[in-house]
Amino acid sequence: MKEIFSQAIQKMKRKDFLDDIVREKTAEISEITAEVAVWRKKNGGKAGTELDIKIFQANAKKAELEKLISKCKAEIKTLKAEILELLTDCYAKTDKPEIIAKIESAAYHAFEGKIKLLSDKEAGGLWGDCEIIGAIVTHDKKKKNTTAKLVNAGAVNSTGLLIKRPKIYVYVYDKKQEEGILFPENDSFKTRAKQKKENKFVKYVANTYLNDNVYIALGFVLLYALFAIWAVVGGFASRTFGELQIRYPLAIGMCIGLFTLATLKTAKKGGIADFLPIVSIDVSLVAFGCSFGYTNVLRAMVFPAILFAYGVIAIFLRYKWGEENGEKTSLEYLIPVLLGVVVAFVFRKMSKAGLAYWVTAISVYGVVFLTASVLSILKRGTKLGKVCALVSFCGTAFCITCLLLVPNALFSALFMPVAAITGLAPIYAKMKK
Repeated sequence: MKEIFSQAIQKMKRKDFLDDIVREKTAEISEITAEVAVWRKKNGGKAGTELDIKIFQANAKKAELEKLISKCKAEIKTLKAEILELLTDCYAKTDKPEIIAKIESAAYHAFEGKIKLLSDKEAGGLWGDCEIIGAIVTHDKKKKNTTAKLVNAGAVNSTGLLIKRPKIYVYVYDKKQEEGILFPENDSFKTRAKQKKENKFVKYVANTYLNDNVYIALGFVLLYALFAIWAVVGGFASRTFGELQIRYPLAIGMCIGLFTLATLKTAKKGGIADFLPIVSIDVSLVAFGCSFGYTNVLRAMVFPAILFAYGVIAIFLRYKWGEENGEKTSLEYLIPVLLGVVVAFVFRKMSKAGLAYWVTAISVYGVVFLTASVLSILKRGTKLGKVCALVSFCGTAFCITCLLLVPNALFSALFMPVAAITGLAPIYAKMKK
């Protein structure tokens, strides 16, 4: 380091000498320029006089001086670059405060306070403005993706603009290689290290579920919450749905579980295979809260427990082993149909809850299913249109099941046209694509 610093000092002395020459010759040029101006004034534009010869000789000397200054400035520029390289090298080779102070003082003198040396820490280290030129293998996991060594310091100008990036070695954690091995690396290491640093599962969940699925799921959950809370507050939850607390959760869990397994390698990302888990988790949270309004709280918790477990497991399965072939699978229609059947059976049990409850339910179901049918046509070709088509088929299954469960002429007249509309609307939309 002393030898390198000595070289820098020698070049600084040469630069100082050249700076003196530039100042001296610049002053001479100024004097010559002033004399020539006086001679021109005296000459008055006459040709062939003695003053003309003096002016010619003065301009020739001025041109020689300008060439000398130009050469000096070119050498000074080269020396500055060499001095900066040597000083940044010296800076990286010591950690003693007194020596660092000498190096910084030399830099201040060489560049007249216009350039300041910059350490890797001041530049932000690995994730900052440092240039990675190599990596050192380490077996210490705590050192993973950290700065191993400062190879060359950086530099900033008086305005804080970075003019030279600090060069560093970084630690790379690898127990398969011998510790301490150094190999070439570049700034692409930052990108690779950042990708590894990110939690892939969190990224997957954010990309898959923090989208339109959230709003659609919220709509389903709000509808469920409306009737679930109403039943608890009204005091007829246990009387109406007590018989459904074991068989139905098991049947629902089995259906959606088998559907997830069946579509694991084929279902399109962001489709119903990803929509079901988030809806299940949201519904389970509402159901957990409502379970305390039932006579047998433990039985009431079976439904939310199964839904929550399914949601968590399904998300993990989709993340770990899920694939998509870019094609829509016909299995996607299975869940809406099964859901429509299940909702119809639940609706049949609502007759025990009172007229206002099940009339409100059938009205809401009707609005939802018919709106979905209309939107499946108006929004065909879009993601919303596809979702509405599935909801519309759910309405078809619901109406047909209700026709079988409630053999009543009035209900038949109500359910038959709705079943026809909800069933034909998605088919018409598909034909009009």
